[in-house]
Amino acid sequence: MVWFIVGGCLIAALVIVFVVFTVLRFNQLSMARSVCDEAKRQLIGEIRARHALVPAYIGTLNQVAGHDLSRLELALASAERAPFDHRGAAAENALTEAISDAARTPAARAERVATSEFARTQQAAVNEEIDTTVQLLHDQLQVLTERILTASRFYNTNVDRYHRQRRRPISRLFTRVFKAREPFTESAVDGDSADTSPGRATAGSSSAGTASAGAASAGTAS
Repeated sequence: MVWFIVGGCLIAALVIVFVVFTVLRFNQLSMARSVCDEAKRQLIGEIRARHALVPAYIGTLNQVAGHDLSRLELALASAERAPFDHRGAAAENALTEAISDAARTPAARAERVATSEFARTQQAAVNEEIDTTVQLLHDQLQVLTERILTASRFYNTNVDRYHRQRRRPISRLFTRVFKAREPFTESAVDGDSADTSPGRATAGSSSAGTASAGAASAGTAS
């Protein structure tokens, strides 16, 4: 009888421990999922901010002869249509490279016959204003590119942590509740087995250096 009572107490204790660990695991998964979703929201916000600024950049560059902006326009259209997965990350990388290439393209001023010194001075002032605007817009785009890179690394790190928690024994009880999250990398990989280490095929990572090089060349037309 004593052993029956002791055994019942042990079983009850194990059940309580199991329930406690299950509740704790559920809360951990819920928190990890919320962090992933918030990181995704911030990343999408930075991406949309850059998409909104690129048309102004294109419009300013159109005032300068010698710029072929078809690649930049196509990259922007592709990035705006791309889903939030490896295709979206690849599209953002392509947009980063197109922005930098547009800044590095040598600009040529259309020759105009100035009838007076005042007209030449006015044209020089307009050219300088355009060059300054191009430089400012490119600098802002570079800042947004760095923010996208940072936000995507943060998001991918949390996705990797969330997926590791989903693979733990007790967590498998909730796989239908806590769905996998798509990593924002160029590699097309499964959500639960993805190597989402920061900086690996992350949007903007392959082009962040190019963006810095392009900043010094924006608006160099004379």
